[in-house]
Amino acid sequence: MTLSTSDVLLAVEPEDVTAGGIGFVVIAALAVGTAVLLRSLNKQLKKVDFDEEPEPGRDAEKPAEKLADSGSEPAAEEPAGDEPEEGPKSPTS
Repeated sequence: MTLSTSDVLLAVEPEDVTAGGIGFVVIAALAVGTAVLLRSLNKQLKKVDFDEEPEPGRDAEKPAEKLADSGSEPAAEEPAGDEPEEGPKSPTS
């Protein structure tokens, strides 16, 4: 005799079905793993120095000088504000 899905569903009471211990362990492990990853991320971000210094070959006062000398708005080819000129650089480069 084989039982079909409908026979099994009729035999099990919905009030008796619970997530059980395995479900709790999986959820708890995910929560602990997330907490560990967030803590590690915070440690790594604290190591990063976000203060940008001018590159040796570039003038630090270039935009202000051009604006004062020309008497007009800055050239369109220069980045405006705090926008980075290129992506982040790794400490090894």
